[in-house]
Amino acid sequence: MPLVETPTPRRHGRLIAAVVRATAPLFHLHLALYRREVARAPYPRDARRMTVDGPDPDRLLFVGSIAVEGFGVLAHDLTCASQTARLVGSARGRGVTWREVSAPVLTAAEAARVELPAGRADAAVVLLGICDVLLATSGSSWEASLRHLAVRVRETAGPGCRVVYVGIPPMAEFRPIPPVAKRLLTRQIERLNALTTRVALTTPGASWVPFPEWRSEGLYHQELLSWATMHRRWGQAIAPTVVTSLVGADADADADADAGDTRCENGAGPGVPV
Repeated sequence: MPLVETPTPRRHGRLIAAVVRATAPLFHLHLALYRREVARAPYPRDARRMTVDGPDPDRLLFVGSIAVEGFGVLAHDLTCASQTARLVGSARGRGVTWREVSAPVLTAAEAARVELPAGRADAAVVLLGICDVLLATSGSSWEASLRHLAVRVRETAGPGCRVVYVGIPPMAEFRPIPPVAKRLLTRQIERLNALTTRVALTTPGASWVPFPEWRSEGLYHQELLSWATMHRRWGQAIAPTVVTSLVGADADADADADAGDTRCENGAGPGVPV
């Protein structure tokens, strides 16, 4: 009986990539539908308030599309970014300030090129991928863009800025689409999420947060989907990893300070060779 060769993960990834390329027109159709949906959707109408009151505030940067823009909610306090910041502030017992780089339709390649706000940040939260799924972005382009974005963030926010990559939502579950299209979208999401995990594991000071399980609240049908609930669950999933990243950044800063004190005690200081 002939043995059936089991595809290796790399070969399996190449197979999925080939299928995605072959079905690109189908992806582009869904991208057009998504753009129309995004253009018609509600967004926050109130003024942005990007501060959580408290002492010694942590500084955050959010880079993303609909999660940062506030797709589907009418108040900025309900967005993923705002809810994440409040949870971080509560857990840390500190204030939080944050800045946002966002657009309803933002790809990883665009995010890697966009002008980032000047000023230091302690952690950057990256919420990308929906448009890249629908554009059938190649794995190599996706991975390169995420790595380049981390480099650019640290050029403006400071070399010690932690980066938190967030998983792509299961978009195929949010709208009625044919089973074939659903499987293709799901495979592309899984492929890009796996690459994001690799980027996070191989980038110093980076972390990965999978998209939270959303069916646990009974949201099985599009008509029952609450975007306010989705933003809240996003924030609840992201905040603990941001807190852990900030604790690590604090520890690194303390270690650097202790090393500086030791050099001074040994007679070395700024401009004095050790």
